[in-house]
Amino acid sequence: MKFEDLLEELDGFGRFQKMVVFLSFIGRFTLPCHFLLNNYIGAIPPHHCNLGSEDGNLTLEQRMIINIPKQDDGTFTSCHMFSEPQYHLLNDTHLIESNYTDVLMVECQNGWIYDNSTFISTLASEWDLVCKNRGMNKVMATIFFIGVMIGAAIFGSLSDRYGRKTMLMVSYVLALCFAMASVFSSSIIMFAVLRFFTGLSITGIVIVTSVLTVEWVNIKSRKLVGVIDSLSWTFGYMLLPVMAYGVRDWRWLTVTATLPLTVALISWRWVPESARWLIANGNVEKALFYLNKCAVMNKRTKAANSFLKPEVCVCVCVCVCVCVGFFTFPSCHISDKCV
Repeated sequence: MKFEDLLEELDGFGRFQKMVVFLSFIGRFTLPCHFLLNNYIGAIPPHHCNLGSEDGNLTLEQRMIINIPKQDDGTFTSCHMFSEPQYHLLNDTHLIESNYTDVLMVECQNGWIYDNSTFISTLASEWDLVCKNRGMNKVMATIFFIGVMIGAAIFGSLSDRYGRKTMLMVSYVLALCFAMASVFSSSIIMFAVLRFFTGLSITGIVIVTSVLTVEWVNIKSRKLVGVIDSLSWTFGYMLLPVMAYGVRDWRWLTVTATLPLTVALISWRWVPESARWLIANGNVEKALFYLNKCAVMNKRTKAANSFLKPEVCVCVCVCVCVCVGFFTFPSCHISDKCV
């Protein structure tokens, strides 16, 4: 008997399987939130050179006129200022940057002032990632996705070796710890390192839950499960803008986007290990435990009494072990001992 046949006897998409899908969904939508998080925490608000407290008798607008050149569209530049105040511009405010041919301009000398009307705080305003450092915002996103790429390979391999449920817990804990730790970053380098490990660990959630749900449902329900799993991305993409609208500080927004992992961590205790993986690794007794839970929850106890026996799972073990090996060794095939 193949494992798929055994699942059919226990109802391949019953209440037990729906519980597994739901529990997997809780942690999954955190990943799309973090995928798009840099668009908000790395936003660059309008800014201009910090003019200090000189010329206190002038208004801010007048001080900007005499210290900051204008661009072709009439707005003040963000990255340059006059080397010396140009008081004559108070009488001629229509000059633009292309007309400042005889005026020496320098980069901002005292940092920048940021417009906080949209975002209270971002990475750019926190560490002055503007002007010549503007590209650092993209670097932060790139570092995160490098972590995602590496994490996909690591957790895929580790979940095959140590089990789905164990590595799901590891992913939850590491992702929660690294994401929360990034909130307390004191430098952009520290933040970059923590974002890398956040991306690395949070990917394990999707990798493990995708495999776990597929291994618990019957073949005909796998497409539906795939659609449901993809809805977690839609839900995350919809939820993050709502979060960003209400939480405009990058630290608190990171916390808000990560908090659902605490719920996922609590719900982990109800996540079953993959019976397919357990059988493939020779742990028939524990596999029978979860399969019996599946039978009870799906109200298939009569079928359980007939099929959930160690001697049946021995044959299932042969089939599953060979099937798992198939993905690693293409020459392998399902044994004809299983019928």
